[in-house]
Amino acid sequence: MISIVAKQNGIVKAAFFAVFVLACAAIIYGVGAKSASAETMTYETTANVNIRTGPSTAYESLGTVAKGSQLNVTGNAANGWYQVSHNGQRGYVSGTYVQVKGFINTATSDLNVRTGPSTAYSILGTVQKGEELTVTGKANGWFKISYNGRTGYVSGKYVQVTEVMYAATANLNLRSGPSTASGILASIPKGTGLAITADAVNGWYKIYYNGKFGYVSAAYVKKTYILIVMNPESKTVLVNKQNKLPDGYTPQDLVYAPIPFTFSEQSDKRKMRKEAAAAIAQLFNGAKSQGVSLLGVSAYRSYDRQVELFNYYVSRDGYEKASTYSAMPGTSEHQTGLAIDVTGGNGQCAAQDCFANTPEAAWLEDHASEYGFIIRYQKGKESITGYKYEPWHLRYVGQTLAKHITSRGVALEEYIGL
Repeated sequence: MISIVAKQNGIVKAAFFAVFVLACAAIIYGVGAKSASAETMTYETTANVNIRTGPSTAYESLGTVAKGSQLNVTGNAANGWYQVSHNGQRGYVSGTYVQVKGFINTATSDLNVRTGPSTAYSILGTVQKGEELTVTGKANGWFKISYNGRTGYVSGKYVQVTEVMYAATANLNLRSGPSTASGILASIPKGTGLAITADAVNGWYKIYYNGKFGYVSAAYVKKTYILIVMNPESKTVLVNKQNKLPDGYTPQDLVYAPIPFTFSEQSDKRKMRKEAAAAIAQLFNGAKSQGVSLLGVSAYRSYDRQVELFNYYVSRDGYEKASTYSAMPGTSEHQTGLAIDVTGGNGQCAAQDCFANTPEAAWLEDHASEYGFIIRYQKGKESITGYKYEPWHLRYVGQTLAKHITSRGVALEEYIGL
């Protein structure tokens, strides 16, 4: 992903972290424009990294920060290192291991702003529903914000987080300075996702790309938004190209689904959330009682595994085709632990279009809802779900909702009105 860290004279400085962010360019779907005045930039480590006394590995280590830690970035060095504040000292971290993201945080109701991160603290004032918050940190489920020149806290339960996405709308030259007169450092493909940390200046963004700081023209950068879901543990959670799971999300009640799979090893892709695992076992038993044999293909999938898969599919088929059947990391239903791909008992046509013409697919279409599952990506709903028809992809939502959705012939997005 390209992480934009500043902008000068109309050029942006960014960082490229992974192929999967090509998908950022596709997350448009009519999301309206938002003000970036309260946009919060975060710098997060993508691996365990050393903080050093200078901007190279030749310098002494001040300490180590764990993967997923947020850094207090105070500047950047010319050779691809960030200057950070660490335990009261100035240090440096390689930009290769830093992911930069932008967020907009909006109050979902009128909220009390308190002096500390709990309801035991006194009230400083109130923010109104719909107000954008300037977030400076998080603690124990509370957001630390800047409020009327003071530091305050609001409950994260009532804050909608929107991730700000930036993407190249054309092939871009990464330049050494903020103008076309500056030398070209690299070429950035159309569709590459850019994580911008500051608004453009004079038409250029400053970014970090493949170990280099440089600049790209803002005229070819598109800004879009994706919501971070507030109810990831709900069995009716909507996860799609417009709604993303929180960073680091892993279901807490994953268990091995007691069904046969197309493989023998005990891998994570046998797992589902406890309720869904019990339901899929009942579905398999119900199918078997009617002479239909089924096998599991893939259930739970971690964020990191989705990164690997999406990158592979993009490299094999290109971004546009890959995005019709594979999800950008963080937007895959498999990460919820509520989805599973299945196939017939002979293992043929697993996750392939030919499965649609099998007796097993016909049985699932007629009976899946009886066990709380829906065919998530239906035929004729591609423009709504964002994905091709997948008769093998089952999503657990519970019997009541599954029967309502199936009887009406609608997609989950249509049922909940999104």
